[in-house]
Amino acid sequence: MPDFDDPRIASAMSELERDMEHMDENNPRHMAHMMKKMKDLMPPGSGPKELDVAIKRLEAGEDPEKIEEDMGDLLGEFMGGEEGGGGGSGSYSRDSGLYDY
Repeated sequence: MPDFDDPRIASAMSELERDMEHMDENNPRHMAHMMKKMKDLMPPGSGPKELDVAIKRLEAGEDPEKIEEDMGDLLGEFMGGEEGGGGGSGSYSRDSGLYDY
């Protein structure tokens, strides 16, 4: 993981967060650009090896769903965590300690 205490990393992360708010998920090239920015923040060799292949395919305009079909949920894992950032298996659970009622 990058050193989040480093002011340069903190600044880059803030910029990336702002960019993510405006990301067009229907534009593979925009997704590739965002993934490259995220990858550049990570220490060399810390991302999956397949990530460069996925980025090149996105830059070529290939459908992200086709890439995911071929490579698994590599894009979702990199862009937002486990299983595409959707919380795992797609089901939700209730945390009884989270709410006051």
